[in-house]
Amino acid sequence: MTHKTCWLLLLSGLAGCTMGPDYRKVAPVVPKHWQAGQIPEAGLKPVSTEALKNWWKSFGDKRLNHLMDQALAGNLDIKIAMARIDQARAERRGTRAELFPTVNVKAGAQRQDNPFPGLAPGIRYNMFELGFDALWEVDLFGRQQRRLEAASADLEGATEQYHQSLVTLTAELARGYVDYRSIQNQLRITRSNLESQQHTLALTERLNAEGVGTRHDVIRARAQTETTEAQIPALEGRLVAALRQLEVLVGRQPGTLDAELNSAEAVPAAPGIEILTTPAETIRHRPDLRVAERRLAAATAMQGAAIAELYPKISLSAFVGLRNTDMESLFKSAAFSYGTAANLLQPLLNFGRIRAGIDLADAQQKEAYLAFEKTVLEALRETETTLTRYLKEESRRQTLARAVADLRESVRLSQLRYHEGVISFLDVLESQRALYVDEINLARSEAEASTNLIAVYKALGGGANAIP
Repeated sequence: MTHKTCWLLLLSGLAGCTMGPDYRKVAPVVPKHWQAGQIPEAGLKPVSTEALKNWWKSFGDKRLNHLMDQALAGNLDIKIAMARIDQARAERRGTRAELFPTVNVKAGAQRQDNPFPGLAPGIRYNMFELGFDALWEVDLFGRQQRRLEAASADLEGATEQYHQSLVTLTAELARGYVDYRSIQNQLRITRSNLESQQHTLALTERLNAEGVGTRHDVIRARAQTETTEAQIPALEGRLVAALRQLEVLVGRQPGTLDAELNSAEAVPAAPGIEILTTPAETIRHRPDLRVAERRLAAATAMQGAAIAELYPKISLSAFVGLRNTDMESLFKSAAFSYGTAANLLQPLLNFGRIRAGIDLADAQQKEAYLAFEKTVLEALRETETTLTRYLKEESRRQTLARAVADLRESVRLSQLRYHEGVISFLDVLESQRALYVDEINLARSEAEASTNLIAVYKALGGGANAIP
């Protein structure tokens, strides 16, 4: 075995040595059960992974499903996230390429002094060369390998960020659609109440003209009618704003959804609440947690890359080609030349730059770990909060629905009693006002319950695997 072969085997064996800590996946500490699940009215049911993938379909709204398909195909945030995956993939390929030799075509011409002036002083000569030049930095202490590990973790993190973008998009679109339908519903209620109040105003004006009613009744009826009418422009403005936001989410120009969503429909509501049974399951399904975990893995790998800067760098170079002092003789067989070289570079004096780089990598790894722990806590808080809000709002919605039914009957009876002369007109106006307030509150509560349910699915990581 030649000395050259021994050196190559030695370098190949040492190339597998890597500095710094090896990353071990962190298992977050989470409670065994949801606190919100212990509420008596919870009635939670387990949700399947497949149902969580397309959770919005549980609302049974065809227009919402159609909008979601458009958004998954055309939303610009999703396209940006996909572009970032391409960037991370390209960066990983570039980092991986640094592990292999670089080969270049080399062509040059030089005019030099005699390298041996003692033998032939004052002589100058030309040197022409054409060939292949190769350079390889041996990754002896794993500096490039650790950087490749970090690039791989960044690529995986970019992929998980794309999945998180899907979670955010599906939740935002569903929430925007619910808001749009809620405003439509509030407009319908307001216009219906306005029409009823206008009839009442006409009645009081007729009674006053006949001498049965009073001018005071007319003024109060007109004031209530005008107050209700004043609500309509504000609601119409909010309706347009909600529609324009939906168009942005689906990636379309303003006005393109007007015809599609013009007809008023009910606020979508899911038939019941389904949730992942344990916090540990939820943590595994949330892409933002996987993003934080991949960032921690990348930061850990960069610790090793920083430590490896303390150790020598060994590079091997070679040239194969043609060299000659005469241009005309360059392409003759006698001009064939080759050469090899090995260089070792050991840091000696860098004024603490390498040590500062190690300290920086350590601090960044610590920050990534703490950010991961914070993300876990935020995930648990978000899920508990949204689940509790949904359950409480659903209870409130049911109570408001019963109140509205009672108030509608109250308005009917008060109008009869007023015509019979048993009560004053003020009682009629008060019952109408109370009905309008509770009908609006019910419409808002229906939207709030659906919005809170959407937030629950978002907290569970729903939509992360939706297919554009």
